Amino acid sequence: MRTKTIIWTTMLSLGLILTSCVVSNPKFFANTHQTDDPSYGYTPENPITIKNADLNNSIGSSYYYLSRLRTEKGNKLQLIQRFSVNNPNYKKPAVPLTNRYTGQPLNYGTGPLLDYYILLPENETDTIKLYINPYLKGEVKVPVGLKFENE
Repeated sequence: MRTKTIIWTTMLSLGLILTSCVVSNPKFFANTHQTDDPSYGYTPENPITIKNADLNNSIGSSYYYLSRLRTEKGNKLQLIQRFSVNNPNYKKPAVPLTNRYTGQPLNYGTGPLLDYYILLPENETDTIKLYINPYLKGEVKVPVGLKFENE
């Protein structure tokens, strides 16, 4: 019984370590820079593009990205609410691919949904609303009025 517990604990620890390395990989965000476009991230037509390997890693990378964002005053952002909204720029993939065993899609085109985050800066009363597309790979930038804090 003790051996099984040790094996499960080791496997769980190893899984958490590997997952955290992928999710919080600072190399993925090494070239993050400020954008000049005032609509970037603030409108569903121009969302922040964060695709990091598969969809689960992309969502984890989105949370990591949001945890490193700061206001111009240097205040951290606290997540208030997350929603999924329709992507107005959605285009189906030219050749839809699915996993033959699970039936899950392997490609999503430009992504049917966007993640809509409502954030509250520390010591401030106004909320910040950001749109992130975890299905679409692109250059990760920082919206106007915010800063990205590297490790």
